[in-house]
Amino acid sequence: MRLLALLLLALLALPAAAAPTLRAVFVGIDDYAFATSPAYPDAGFADLAGAVNDTRTIVATLSKALGRDFGALPTVGCTASTAAALILINKCATKAAITAGWTSMIKASQPEDVLILYFAGHGSRYSDDTTLDQASRYNSTIMAHDARDPNKPYGNGEIMDHEVRDIINTATSRGVRIVTIFDSCNSGTATRDGQSISRSAPPLRVTGLRRRVTLPNYGNRGAWRVHLAAAGDGQDATEAGEVGQRAGRFTTALARAITANPQASFADLAAASLIEVNRVTNGRQLPHAEGALRASFAGVERKVPTFDVVADGNRLLLLGGALLGVTPGSRFELFRATGDAVSGATAPLATARVVKVGNSVAEVAPEGVAVAGLPPRLIAREKEHRFGGPVLALAVEAAAARPLVAELDFVRADAAAPLLLRADAAGLVLQQRDGLVLARLPPAGHPDLPPRLAAALGKIARVQEWLKLLNRPADVCLAVSNAPSAGYDPSQCSGTLPPGGISLARDKAIRLGVVNRAPDPRQLYVFYIGPLYDVTVVLPAFGGRDPAVDSRDAIRDSLDIIPTEAGPARLVALSTSVSLDVSALEQTGTNIIDADACLNAVARAFCRSADASRSGTAGETDDWSAIIIPARIQP
Repeated sequence: MRLLALLLLALLALPAAAAPTLRAVFVGIDDYAFATSPAYPDAGFADLAGAVNDTRTIVATLSKALGRDFGALPTVGCTASTAAALILINKCATKAAITAGWTSMIKASQPEDVLILYFAGHGSRYSDDTTLDQASRYNSTIMAHDARDPNKPYGNGEIMDHEVRDIINTATSRGVRIVTIFDSCNSGTATRDGQSISRSAPPLRVTGLRRRVTLPNYGNRGAWRVHLAAAGDGQDATEAGEVGQRAGRFTTALARAITANPQASFADLAAASLIEVNRVTNGRQLPHAEGALRASFAGVERKVPTFDVVADGNRLLLLGGALLGVTPGSRFELFRATGDAVSGATAPLATARVVKVGNSVAEVAPEGVAVAGLPPRLIAREKEHRFGGPVLALAVEAAAARPLVAELDFVRADAAAPLLLRADAAGLVLQQRDGLVLARLPPAGHPDLPPRLAAALGKIARVQEWLKLLNRPADVCLAVSNAPSAGYDPSQCSGTLPPGGISLARDKAIRLGVVNRAPDPRQLYVFYIGPLYDVTVVLPAFGGRDPAVDSRDAIRDSLDIIPTEAGPARLVALSTSVSLDVSALEQTGTNIIDADACLNAVARAFCRSADASRSGTAGETDDWSAIIIPARIQP
């Protein structure tokens, strides 16, 4: 695997990105204007005692750990600010003040800056007499100081989950990276249950709710979002301690994890918090995490695919299978933590080889060490991918490059292949027969050619092999359009697809719909594969976890994913009976060299058990289907 080693050396030589600016908005609410009191005996929720103390803890922890002055809680009044942060507590934390503070900090941020939004207080849920047309189907709220005013309409002081997401999407569309940390009840989807030691209020009943739609802009790849939550939906977030020293169990655990390792990935911070909170609550409260968990507060997101490995007796099970690109014979390095796996700076504990592959779970055999000698939970990163033979046909017109191509065991020379490698005055060109240029490469003999060629061809091969697998008769309907397609009705998934697929307009948002046609609930995923073999997970957005969709139900939305490259594209819908973390299937195009280029697209399945209603059930599945819709992006 000399080319793999060359590629890794080239990646290490890439210049480091400038450090982002860190900003934050901290909100802590103990005293609620309309909590249970003689004036409001039927409010159904009580004031809290630990949320403001949690805010003080997290401000001090992040300031010290990250070397950024986030200020301190006010000694007089209820608001404080620095150049880096805004702090709102109790009566200053109204809905209007919170949302204005979030918006102001987003406007002050530049692309690739990191904005932390921390909330400690009550959370609740809402129900609606009408069906909300939203992909996430979340129904949680966080409660501002002025929530549940009996003299005002529903939701006046309640910040709905879709309002939180609209603000987050506004930030990510500007290239701002968002970290939301919510210590409240039902916060797994962005929202503390309030009775005594719990931070929740009775559900809010609303009618005819209408939401403002501001969906993610997938064109800005520098943006990401992370959500760390005290509890899954339907769970209480608890606080404990003596009067005057009360604190939320989640914030306490998270602050301890940050202090221990400020540079840790969010996956590792979440894992440490989950272990501690699970222990002190005997499993009644399970923190939730989703999004770009390989990133850190430093702003760096290393898109190196990783996944969990767990011990099952004398076996090691890798929580990712054929549906996520895992292949027999491939070798993996095993690490203690996600941060170790993605940084490349820490030696692995062991290596392991895949000996058995299912659709969603694989068995790996450690090399040179017994299973009993390893920790019960490990993080794996692929070291050597096995395609199982020459799966990619390539016409090599540049004679000087033929010896180099011959070293790639997954490529076979074929003069009639639709993919060709030719020479021009500047170097080598990898292109389709129809003229679409996939990558411009250095000339033969240049030291950068081997890794860049291996990266580009590896991306193409992975996509092609994955698509070959997805040939199962579909129990899922995918409708997609942003322009008329003769003979095909995308709103009904009916008619005949035109030759070459549907037509999509360039620089115009796509509208899609996904229907579960299986007889049982399914997890639904949608992917966009662009002309340069770039792969984007469209649903769930930004690494989120959506609930299973009931039989015959649909997800429909107008998504702000906009094709920017003309040429052939594909949209893929995958339906599974268990939850998969599909984010690691994402990759950049063939014209980009990056840290995941030589690594197989496998998945890290973290905290899938934190909320079974949203994350599904971990385990193997033979119950899946897929549909692929070819498209052509018009010039």
